[in-house]
Amino acid sequence: MEPDVITQYAHEHIPITKHMGISVLAVDDVQISLLAPYAPNINHRETIFGGSISSLGILAGWALLWAKLQVEKTPNRLVIQSSSTNFLKPASEAVVAHCQCDRAHWLTFYTTLQRHGKARITLNVETRCGETIVATHVGQYVAIRT
Repeated sequence: MEPDVITQYAHEHIPITKHMGISVLAVDDVQISLLAPYAPNINHRETIFGGSISSLGILAGWALLWAKLQVEKTPNRLVIQSSSTNFLKPASEAVVAHCQCDRAHWLTFYTTLQRHGKARITLNVETRCGETIVATHVGQYVAIRT
């Protein structure tokens, strides 16, 4: 799936992503990278707002799973069930969130979804400002086959 397709879907169906200026930089079958520009996400301290970083982390995991399920042509309802973000350093310019899901982890999730109609998966996201890790996110996502 092309990055632009995921970006467009997110902008149309998750409006905050458009307001935040989020775009998908790269995606393949095991990973995704999303960019959040500085200007629309600035806070009163002239750094990127923590809520924006948290939202970006949630979206990175969700977008990777959404893209993989679209490729598999599996109709589903995909939601975040739990989310935790650790803020390590302030970000004073654009940030990039990176999420990876190895094939074995994906296969367990996908097989469970096919067999039981519902599956959970936990994904980790690392958000960087340049080379500096500014936040880590752990999200548990649930898919229900429709």
